[in-house]
Amino acid sequence: MAPLTGPPPHDIAVPQGRTAPPPGGLSGVGPVSGGASGGGPASGGASGGGRASVGVAGVGPVSAGEPGEGGASGLTGPGAVSAGAYAAGAPVRGLVSVGVVALLAATAGLAFDGVFPFAALLPVVGLAAGAPCVLSVLLYGRLPLWGTVPVSVLGWLVAVSATLFRSEAWLGFLPGPAAVRAALLGVRDAGGRLLTTILPAAPDSTAVVLVSFLVWAAALAGAEIALRSRSVMLPALAALPVLAVAVVLGVAGAGSVVPYAAVFAGLTLLLGLVRAARSAGTIAVGVPLLACLVSAAVATAPALPMAEHPYDVRRLVEQPPPRPINGVSALDQVSTWLQNPQRELFTVVTASDANLRLAVLDTFDGVTWTSGAGFVPTGGRVPGQEGGGDPVTQRFTLQRLPGPWLPAADRPLLVKGAGIVVDPATGMLAGTQTREGMTYEVTSGIRRYTAEELRAAVPAADPAALRLPDGPDGRTPPQRARLLALARRATAGAQSPTQRAARLAAYLRKHAVNDVNSPPGHGYRSIEFFLTESRRGTTEQFAASFALLARAIGLPSRIVVGFRPGTGSGSGSGSGGVRQVRGGDVLAWAEVEFEGIGWVPFYPTPSRTRSGGGGDVAEGAPKQAREIEQAINSDSAEPKPTPTAANRATPTPAPRPGGSAGPLLWAAVPAAALLAYLLAVLVVPPLRRMRRRRAAAPAARVVGAWRQTVARLRVAGIPVPADALTAGEVASLAESVLGPAAREPLTTLADLANLATFGGAPVDQADADLAWRHFGGVDALVRQKAGLASRLAHRLSPRSLVA
Repeated sequence: MAPLTGPPPHDIAVPQGRTAPPPGGLSGVGPVSGGASGGGPASGGASGGGRASVGVAGVGPVSAGEPGEGGASGLTGPGAVSAGAYAAGAPVRGLVSVGVVALLAATAGLAFDGVFPFAALLPVVGLAAGAPCVLSVLLYGRLPLWGTVPVSVLGWLVAVSATLFRSEAWLGFLPGPAAVRAALLGVRDAGGRLLTTILPAAPDSTAVVLVSFLVWAAALAGAEIALRSRSVMLPALAALPVLAVAVVLGVAGAGSVVPYAAVFAGLTLLLGLVRAARSAGTIAVGVPLLACLVSAAVATAPALPMAEHPYDVRRLVEQPPPRPINGVSALDQVSTWLQNPQRELFTVVTASDANLRLAVLDTFDGVTWTSGAGFVPTGGRVPGQEGGGDPVTQRFTLQRLPGPWLPAADRPLLVKGAGIVVDPATGMLAGTQTREGMTYEVTSGIRRYTAEELRAAVPAADPAALRLPDGPDGRTPPQRARLLALARRATAGAQSPTQRAARLAAYLRKHAVNDVNSPPGHGYRSIEFFLTESRRGTTEQFAASFALLARAIGLPSRIVVGFRPGTGSGSGSGSGGVRQVRGGDVLAWAEVEFEGIGWVPFYPTPSRTRSGGGGDVAEGAPKQAREIEQAINSDSAEPKPTPTAANRATPTPAPRPGGSAGPLLWAAVPAAALLAYLLAVLVVPPLRRMRRRRAAAPAARVVGAWRQTVARLRVAGIPVPADALTAGEVASLAESVLGPAAREPLTTLADLANLATFGGAPVDQADADLAWRHFGGVDALVRQKAGLASRLAHRLSPRSLVA
């Protein structure tokens, strides 16, 4: 070490027979300089009543008193250096800490991303995280804590009144009684509302006031703790409950809370680094390491056991029953629409030629088909088959379409509009206040099927979709036996369930005529008359006949009522123009449910023009559906074993070349960085300790024991500033924290360290062994003082690599 200059440390007891060491001291880090009595610099000592200048914690020199005045080296007490250090560095350290606290509160608030749309969440969280921190900084030193809290609460009421409850506020921003009541009731009821609705909540939902309240409270508590205490990690704990609430409420929402949790953990460590670091270099080294840790956490968290299927607290909440919506059956309205083919029902702006489904009818009572759907509110997402199919966007404007059902292409995934409810089982949409001129937007997933996957498909085990009810008198209707015989005859020679369904649709198209003037009706008797006598009907009878015949031969089925895509500037062009849908565009078709595939549509209604194929041209069938049905119907009639659910082989998709290399690489790099960091913090400190203990010279081993002691004192929260204190001063400061039991080992260690450093007397092997024994005593006291969490945090800190 470089020689130290300045007045001799008067608190060092020199063992008898040894020469006093040269002036100066040792803090375990660097030199201390002293000024001469005449005001100019001097080396090697001071004369007269010179005053020594000692730097504290890197924040500037602190004047020490005259020797013999006010205690050793001018210290008025063991805590004087620590207090001076924090007083000098508090403004900058406090402001930076408050900034990190604001980021922590904002991150916890943004974790509600799966509960509310991000665009609606961002301004609420930004205001709630930043405003209380600014208020706390402005009021610090001017008001006590009991005065700051009411001011901040009033600030929150003004903020929510001016943003979320403007209609109830005075002058649009002042928190009057109505606005305050709405805000408090919103906070109270938001949790229950969010647990009983499909997430995310609507963009204009006032339930977001709960996020504003939680984030504001967390930011206020964290900022006050950061400004008014020296606690390192406690300010971060204020935002932790907010993150926990976001995790609990967001399990059923879209997206993942993992990135927010990882960033929160990284910011927590950053806060600890800012408040505990003794130099800018430590922060400069720690920030990149924290960034690597956050990246590794984001990459590896999805592989955790509970990441894919987290526990949903909604299971503990009694959900309100889905609300049925009563109205005239959509199938009963088919004939009415066909009799008024030019009646304008709605317009749609889309680039897709997909049919638009209106209602799914899955319950038959012998007379009519109805829907067993139960509707729940949604703020946009439609659960069930997220990500399935090709996404298509449609914008609807209602004209003279009677409610309550709302059209949409295939399976809706997202919906934007006021007062819209959804049936999670079928994806049906309905409006609570449908009216002429109502507009809404839907993003649907258009499902695609291949002939290969349908050839091996197995009917789903769905008893409700196979039910053929008895008559009103409880007797089996005679039509059921006739339907079974007709279905078997229509599907004779079919070698697979999908081929039976395809041949059944083809049989109906050839067996009867599409006549829009046919009388309505789809009960047992109407269908029997249609199939055996009149052989003339509308799309209503064709779809109902297919569904009943399919159920008779074990194919679970249901009916869908909808419309063809309409005509207009976008028709057939894919340009996304406005299409007009009229009454004549109404269409009904049937769907059959297959295991692992879902509901597959079949189109049994023949074209009204009877053009091509002897009438076997499906009315409204998309091109893909026609091609698949033709491929299935043309399969060889050679006997093939019928696949069953037990022996059906699940096809394994061939991996795409290089398809997974990119994600794996991005996951491997942060994971390797994390492992390297953990290995470093686990290996470097023990190796450094071993190197110091096994140094070649006894003096080096004594200095190593002292440096190891200084590092351990920091674990106990004892602020040991760099380039500031003599070894004796460090010992005195540590004794005040660890207690009288630390006096002997610390004093002896300090004496030996000064002797070894300045060479005032020879240091032998016995002195080195004594120094390390006393280090063990200090280490035991530190373990008693510092809990396991503090020791672990210090061990994992980047500072442990450079201490």
